[in-house]
Amino acid sequence: MKLTMNPRLRAVLVAAVALSVVAAIGIGVANATTTTSSRWVTATAITGDVTQNYVATGSISRKNTVSAAFAASGTVNKVLVSVGSEVSAGDVLATLDTRSLKLAVLEAETSVARAELSLYNARHPSTSTSTTSSKSTQSKTPTGVTVTFDLAGLNAAGKRVTAAVSGQAAACDPIMAWVNDEVSTTSTTTEASPSASATPSASASTTSSSADPSEAEIKACATARVELTAADSALQAVLAAINKAASAGSSSPSTGGSSSSTKVSAGAVASAKATLLQAEQNLQSAKDDLAEAELLAPISGTIGTVGLSKGDSASAGSVTIVGTGDAVVTIEVPLKTRGSLSIGAVAKVTPAGSLTALDGKVTSINLLETSGTSGSSPTYATTIAVADPEGRLASGAKASVAIPIKAVTGVVSVPVSAVTPTGTGTATVKVLASGATTPTTTTVKTGAVGGGWVEITEGLTAGQVVVLADSTAEIPANATRSRTGSSASSSSSASTKPSSTATSAPQPSASASR
Repeated sequence: MKLTMNPRLRAVLVAAVALSVVAAIGIGVANATTTTSSRWVTATAITGDVTQNYVATGSISRKNTVSAAFAASGTVNKVLVSVGSEVSAGDVLATLDTRSLKLAVLEAETSVARAELSLYNARHPSTSTSTTSSKSTQSKTPTGVTVTFDLAGLNAAGKRVTAAVSGQAAACDPIMAWVNDEVSTTSTTTEASPSASATPSASASTTSSSADPSEAEIKACATARVELTAADSALQAVLAAINKAASAGSSSPSTGGSSSSTKVSAGAVASAKATLLQAEQNLQSAKDDLAEAELLAPISGTIGTVGLSKGDSASAGSVTIVGTGDAVVTIEVPLKTRGSLSIGAVAKVTPAGSLTALDGKVTSINLLETSGTSGSSPTYATTIAVADPEGRLASGAKASVAIPIKAVTGVVSVPVSAVTPTGTGTATVKVLASGATTPTTTTVKTGAVGGGWVEITEGLTAGQVVVLADSTAEIPANATRSRTGSSASSSSSASTKPSSTATSAPQPSASASR
């Protein structure tokens, strides 16, 4: 059976099919156009500024860091600071137990007094012999021998000994009680808390069963001890003379005046002088040790380390103070970059783990290569001084240093990702002409590299469009990136950006090219 179609319906169907064909063709053309125009990621060569930096990592040291240590020997009694404490020059950091030190002074004072007495006796030898007096007495020995001796001299010698014993007790007993006192000089804390002041007033109050003896009291005790020794010697001399007379079976040599007269010995005097000099030197050393029983801060600053604690030997450690002022960063600069640096050049120093850079200046560049370098690339130690009042650069830590070594202004520049290096100072770029679908490879000469931009010195003009990437290309699995020729002598880092931005170009993040 033959079906007939309404002429109007047939016309509508024919029109619909025609529109579909036209739409399909249009979509295909549009897709082809979009694919062609979006294949290339491009940027426009511009006129701007490029700064090339040399970047290196160096070690930090503080110019004003001092380690304070006890010069005297002894036992640490108190530590008044802790890490982080702020101190001023002259503040007490720690103290030693002064008991042994003052006892050493007492012994040295005694030695000096004895040496002085020995020198006097050497210069006046007759005074060491016994003397007789008109007030003599006679005594018979068990054998019947009559011995005449100086009773007044014997009594005087005995009284001198008695007085010396009393004098020594009065002068020395308080000192010896203090020396032997077992009560701790510190009643509570052994070390200050982190917030403690560095002054002695911040420590716990001290308690002692007796007050510390003064230098005058120590000297008085030493003199009293020597006087007791001298008095005993005088008494023994009188008794020896009596015993000698008795054993000889005769009376005393005389009933009055000096018993003998001895000539001064120059050798004895010289020996006594030498002994006195040595004793005086020992006394001064003991006094110096006592004076250094307090460890004082040589500079103002912050406590960096504390290597002492109560009970330690004085030589066990030290206290490090980090003063305010400059920090120094030392880096190694290769020979090919050394010529681009100069004393006074500005630098940016960034502490490890920080995003904020500090301003610094190059202060020295060694003339001799660093010991231990080898091969064809010697390096030279270079120092950068950085003002760091806040102490952000810790001694011994690391910091990144960026030093501008080349800066150009008003030059043609393109993003580094548009440049493929072919040698030192030469490279190629792909230029996409207006209306073209395929870029043209162009050879160019390059200059400074920095901040993700490359200076083009020849082969390209501002306004030309360069290709950054092909969006249809596969990503290499293991691409080897090489530095541009102009940056071979330095590690390029972030620097001054050109004054205008590239169109349709992502911001480059490194100086290495594709």
